[in-house]
Amino acid sequence: MSSDRQYLRLKKLVGRDIVRVASKHNLRELQAELGAGSHIDHTRIGLNRVVAGPDRADDVAAEAERLMHSAGVARLRRDAVRGVEIIVSLPSSSTIDPESFFSESLAWVQGFFSVPVLSAVIHLDEAAPHFHVLLLPLVDGRMAGSDLVGNRTRLHAMQTSFFEQVGRGYGLTRPKVQKRLNPATRNKAASLIMTALQSSPEMLLRPEVENALLDLLKPNPAPMLTALSLPMPLREMERQTFVGIMTKPCKPEKPIGLGRDSKPIGFAEVSPKKRRSLSCVGFARKPSPLPDPESHPEETSSEEFTRCHDDVPSAYWDSERGEYRLPAVPTRQTQLG
Repeated sequence: MSSDRQYLRLKKLVGRDIVRVASKHNLRELQAELGAGSHIDHTRIGLNRVVAGPDRADDVAAEAERLMHSAGVARLRRDAVRGVEIIVSLPSSSTIDPESFFSESLAWVQGFFSVPVLSAVIHLDEAAPHFHVLLLPLVDGRMAGSDLVGNRTRLHAMQTSFFEQVGRGYGLTRPKVQKRLNPATRNKAASLIMTALQSSPEMLLRPEVENALLDLLKPNPAPMLTALSLPMPLREMERQTFVGIMTKPCKPEKPIGLGRDSKPIGFAEVSPKKRRSLSCVGFARKPSPLPDPESHPEETSSEEFTRCHDDVPSAYWDSERGEYRLPAVPTRQTQLG
């Protein structure tokens, strides 16, 4: 019987276009992964096989949208789980037939999760044979990705079920749960690894050692790059089309001025009209010069009244009538006559 161990991992796929992106990787449509320095052997890509689903990433994403639309799922939150990816792997030294093993693995996935399978692809172009399965977490007409993955108890039950129904039949042993190590134990283990690699550098050429180192370096490659005097690679920006930019979802604008004393944008502040004195009833078209009451006493007989003159001399105040009594201004004819 083989002493190999099977590996089963789950990933939640979050993001509006994440199903398409994951499918592009699985279907080898990402050109950046096929260049120099890639862990993918481009000469062996032809050995990969699509077991379920379309052979184009756009079609996989379209199928996910179609299934959600048919179920009445119209809109999802930005942080919603839009897919669940299951990765089943065999060690590179395994003599198990990958196609048979992964075919039974797919049957187990379909029975255990009971959700639509969007895509299933066998990869034989890397060091270890492995299998990618993309699931649409559509349960009873709603997206339930977090419930589908579950908590630690469900993950343990998942591993047990996979071993009992698939792994045991191929002579595989059940993976042991890794215990959390204290700092002293971790330091000692790291020293043992360094000593082994220094004494036998050829071990770095073994595929399983290479994969293990890659897993360790991916979360934080900066310290190793610094030690090797290598620059950090530039971030590759995905080219955006005009249509993609114009249709990109954005946050709804929040109205400004919801407080009691705040003001909305776009409206000028309307100042209240200046309160006028009740004594200001009428306005003269043009104020006439006031004659001196001492020099023109004879011209005070004609009556013409106006108000709102605060600078009227006190001599024109009529105490009986309670108002200013101004003389009429002499006309041109009066002056000439």
